Amino acid sequence: MCNYLSTMFRGERDEVWNPCLNLFSKHKTTAYAVLILNTYVTLPPSLLLNLWNQAKIRITVDGGTERWLSWLKTHHLDRDKITPPDLITGDMDSVPKDVVDYFVDSHKSKVVKTPDQNETDYTKALMELSKACAAQNLEVEEVYVIADTSGRIDQILANINTLCKAVRILKKVKVYQVASNSITWLLQDGTHTIHVPPSLRQSREWCALIPLKSPTYASSSGLKWNLDQSKLEFGGLVSSSNTYDDVSAKVTVCTDNMLVWSMGIETLLAKE
Repeated sequence: MCNYLSTMFRGERDEVWNPCLNLFSKHKTTAYAVLILNTYVTLPPSLLLNLWNQAKIRITVDGGTERWLSWLKTHHLDRDKITPPDLITGDMDSVPKDVVDYFVDSHKSKVVKTPDQNETDYTKALMELSKACAAQNLEVEEVYVIADTSGRIDQILANINTLCKAVRILKKVKVYQVASNSITWLLQDGTHTIHVPPSLRQSREWCALIPLKSPTYASSSGLKWNLDQSKLEFGGLVSSSNTYDDVSAKVTVCTDNMLVWSMGIETLLAKE
């Protein structure tokens, strides 16, 4: 059914997604960047430090700079021995000057102030990441954005909006938003294969497919409640609180428009 739909849809993308492999691996196999937004940082120390240390470029975004410093203190980590941010960016209205000065004076972190109020600091940080990669002739395949849900629906939706803009800013680079219990990213029109770790399938972790444009037609395989040329739209059907079937090692999604895919990862985090 998915193959049939893929011939109908205008998209020609055939994307493979496996963020859990790199996120939870001790030794990373892809070149990636890390962004820390001004949000709660609750990931296990072993996981986050490993992700931070092996990144090709590390960015703290405005108040995320203080969040990062506070997280290091909370976990009794010597901040002078941890690799500092390569770049601190944002409009700087949420970070104390002494925190920025500490990284600049002691660790030579670069600061780029981005005052434009028509874009969020997150969006502007991706723009600065693109510039930094071009200036350093650095190629990254993925970006892991530490962006926990904050209880602010406007910020949650703004972050999803940034995922949509990231397609233009970073082209083919995959951008993943990592929260305290989930990973979220954007599926464009086309066919997508999402690898699901066995432990997530066995524990029936949740997953979701949320349409961004109305209407969106999609089919899937590998889910407990699959879509079959289904019409997705707000005010109609959205695939929230879904989970995986008992046998498939991957989920396949065919869509004619943008969808947000989100998946719970608590089972994996519990092992860290």
